[in-house]
Amino acid sequence: MQVLKDSVRQRIVTSARKEFRKKSFEKASMRAIASSAGMTVGNLYRYYKNKEDLFGSIIEPLYKSLQGLKKELQTVEADKISWLLTQLKDLQKEYRIEWLILSAGSQGSKYEKALDNVYALLQTTIKEVLTENNKQSNLAAPVASAILHGLRTILQTEKKNSPEVVDDFLQFMMSDLIKRVAS
Repeated sequence: MQVLKDSVRQRIVTSARKEFRKKSFEKASMRAIASSAGMTVGNLYRYYKNKEDLFGSIIEPLYKSLQGLKKELQTVEADKISWLLTQLKDLQKEYRIEWLILSAGSQGSKYEKALDNVYALLQTTIKEVLTENNKQSNLAAPVASAILHGLRTILQTEKKNSPEVVDDFLQFMMSDLIKRVAS
């Protein structure tokens, strides 16, 4: 029985992240991932049973963190919008490539609706805060959409400066939103 090596697993993951980022889950090829990792496809399948398994090994840490936000948000008592946006910002810093893969390349995988759930959580949170403050709750959907689209755009275009630009963007969005809610 062959011993699976962490260094080989890391080469596979590095190659897979590039392939999934470049081509998406549906179009990514296990053959291309194996070739990029310097191994045979057969050896790759000793480490991961299929493409979904490999994709999951990359996306799952971010996915679990995103799923936990809804439960954690229930314990937050004040300024839920700021808390949620801070959590999303931190996750984007920690999982930049995974976030990009999830947002633009997860179609066909079991993770394809993950960011829809984040959007729903953000929209619901904004709507609750707007309603509590007698503001137009119908603004929640476009505001949530603008925030998530803005974050994705920053991650796609700002490779070196994305953490700072994300901070500035969210500060702009939060300050403006919180100011309108508080008035």
